Amino acid sequence: MRFTPIEKLLNSVLRDKKYQRGMRQAHIEEKWDEIVGEQISKYSRVIGFERGRLLVECDHDVWRATLHQMKPELLARIEQVVGKGVVKEIFVK
Repeated sequence: MRFTPIEKLLNSVLRDKKYQRGMRQAHIEEKWDEIVGEQISKYSRVIGFERGRLLVECDHDVWRATLHQMKPELLARIEQVVGKGVVKEIFVK
C-alpha cells in the first residue's frame, strides 16, 4: 500500500474548482451583512454561486426590488470582499 503525502492531498483539494466555488460562496455568505447592510440581510440570503453567478433569495418583493436596483453597488462591494471578477452577475429571486 502506498501513501500520498498530506501536502499533495491538500494541494489537490485546494485546486479543486468545486471547493474554491464553495469557499467563495461561504465567504460571501459570511460577509452578507456587511455587503448589503444589516436591514436587507434580514430578508435576503445567498443560496448559490456558480460560474460567476450569485443567486440570492429574498423574503419580500420590496427587498427584492431594492437588491435589483443595488446590483452595480453590490457587485462593487462583493469585489472588495472576494476579489475582482469572481462574481459577474447577481440573480435575485
